[in-house]
Amino acid sequence: MPDKGADKGGKAAPDVLLREKLIGFQREIAELKQINKEQKQAAEQGEQKLLLGLFEVLDAFDNLEKNIQDKEESLGKTGQRFVKSTRAVQRKLLRLLRSCHVEPLEFPDNKATMEQCKVIATQHDPARENEEIIAQERKGYINTERKQVLRKAEVVTVYNDGPSMHSAYSSQNSS
Repeated sequence: MPDKGADKGGKAAPDVLLREKLIGFQREIAELKQINKEQKQAAEQGEQKLLLGLFEVLDAFDNLEKNIQDKEESLGKTGQRFVKSTRAVQRKLLRLLRSCHVEPLEFPDNKATMEQCKVIATQHDPARENEEIIAQERKGYINTERKQVLRKAEVVTVYNDGPSMHSAYSSQNSS
């Protein structure tokens, strides 16, 4: 019995060949799309890992700044130059992040939100509203282009409706 897609000489008809080629191209396209998706995910994971590392460096600068603030006046010229140089490096790193659309999170109303904050401790303060930020222990960062929080800020907030929550990580003295 002759093949329906073959002509009299036993060769495949052009429409069958075209169909097979089309199916082959569709498979290749699907494979390339999958490879592209995997490469994009790998690149995003690499970018995220790099950013988290840079945030750790900025945390170190913030901790250094906290330690230096009270002692800066008593430093000699060499110490003051060192402080000035470290601040310059910190500013350069922040400018680099800004050029990649990464900014520290800001809280203009001084209120913690679940999307942007991780509450690590709470304190009673009847003079303030619940969820008001008392201290920011670690800065959070956002990609302003994608509107994506890259790292939540770790904060100490006011909570007057129950017992205070204390954290070993908080530098705030609880009352």
